[in-house]
Parts: sequence; C-alpha cells; structure tokens
Amino acid sequence: MIYLVLSVCCSVLLGFIFKLFQRFGIDSFQAIIFNYFTCVACGWTQLGHFPAASTDFKSPWMPYALTLGLVFISGFNGAALTVRYFGVTVSQIMQKMSILMTVPFAILAYGESSGPEKIAGFVLALLSIVLVNLPSGKEGAENTRKTSSLLWIPLLTWLLSGVIEVLFIRVQKERLTEVGDPVFISTVFGTAGLVGLLIAITGWASGRISFSWRNVAGGIILGIPNYGSMLFLLMALGSGIEGSFIFPVINVGIILTTTIGAVSLFHEHLSKINWIGIMLALAAILLISL
Repeated sequence: MIYLVLSVCCSVLLGFIFKLFQRFGIDSFQAIIFNYFTCVACGWTQLGHFPAASTDFKSPWMPYALTLGLVFISGFNGAALTVRYFGVTVSQIMQKMSILMTVPFAILAYGESSGPEKIAGFVLALLSIVLVNLPSGKEGAENTRKTSSLLWIPLLTWLLSGVIEVLFIRVQKERLTEVGDPVFISTVFGTAGLVGLLIAITGWASGRISFSWRNVAGGIILGIPNYGSMLFLLMALGSGIEGSFIFPVINVGIILTTTIGAVSLFHEHLSKINWIGIMLALAAILLISL
C-alpha cells in the first residue's frame, strides 16, 4: 500500500508544478525535455551505473520502452496544456479517466475480474468527462467559446494516458522485465528526452524558441517526482494486486488531493456542474475498483 501512497503524492506534485510554471514564466515544453534527462539521472543514481547498454536493445521490453517514450512526451505536453487552459483539476481528472481504457484491457486481455459495478462505473465516468470540461458560467460567452474550441486538448490527454497505462499493464503481465527496473524506466524517459531535444534544437536554431536556464531548473524540479510516479506505480503493479484495482485506487487519491490543492492553493474556480462531474468521477472510479 505504501507504493500506492507514494505514487499518488508524486503524481499530484506534477500537476501543481505545471501550474507554478505559468507563474514563474517557465516554458513547459523545454522544462519537460530537461525533466526526462533528470529522470534518467535518477535511474543512474538508483542503479549506480549508466542505465543503458548495447545488449538492452535485444531485450523483449525494448519496443515497449521506445513506444512509451514517444507517447510520453506527447502526453506530458498535453497535460501541461490542459493545466494551462482548464486547470490542474481537469487535467488530473482527464488523465485518471484513462481507466476507461485500462480496465477493459485488463479484463479482456488478462481475465481480471468484472461485474455490473464496473459497467455502471464506465457510464458515470463518461458523463463525468463531459461535466468536468464544461466551462464555468462566470467565464463569459467569449471565453467559453474559446475554451470549447480547445476541448481536443484534454481529450487527447485522456487518450494518451490510456495508451501509456495499457502498455504498462502489458509489460507487467507478460513479465517482459522486472517491475520497477530502472533500466526499463530510464529507457522510456531517455527516449522521450531525445525526441524532445531534437524538436527543441530545431526551435532554438530557427529562433522560434529561446533557451533559458530557468527552463532547465524547472525540468529538474519536475523530473524527480515524475521518476518517482512511474517507479512506485510499477512497484505497486508488481506487488500482486490486480491492475484493475490499483489504477482506480490511485486515481481516486490523485483526484481528491488535486482538487483540494487546486481550490485552496491556486484558487481555481469550479462551477456546480464541474463539482458534480468530480463527484461522478470519484463514484465511477470506486465502482470500477469493486
């Protein structure tokens, strides 16, 4: 259970750090790139040596690690944009509603338990996604139209989060690598970092984006809890508890903690409809975990 708690704490920190990026003028895209290299450094520290070798490319988990790396950088940037335009709470809920993909996958592919409660949970989850993304009435008609035109951002965040969790379940169930293996984790982060760095170098060379050490510092601060969130999630999956239980329980903790923090620390405004959506999301996750 300790791994579940640690995973929740690290995941909540990520959303709050993204929120602070706006306040301190940090470019989230560049910070995300340096965050991934920080994650590789964490794996290096945990292992005691550089977490990569030529023999690793022959490992059965390598295709999954490379794919995850590509999806990771897209999903993380989607989460950052969701925080910017919709707030920390909506961003976390959309990521956690990825259980609409992961739980059916775990049930259909690996025969994990199912029942009418999970079906009811899916219906509530779908409804909650609509409600938590409805713009607040206080934003005004013009801002409402603007926000509505950006609904693809949280939806893409949801989709990519689901793909990531499905791949994690696949790696764990097929026992392609030891759960929590720093080499596997570092390869995922390293791939994401290299892809992002190539994009950034193009931007720096063309002058479209400018380098700043502030972005490097932001990436380091973001990278430590990011590495922890993945490490503790994989360790929880390897503890013998079903993935269809772990993901909902972690998601409930993240949504509750994030909502409290976003309202009290960042004074995010949530309409009554948004609050109903949050309650439905919690109810849905609890039902799916039964």
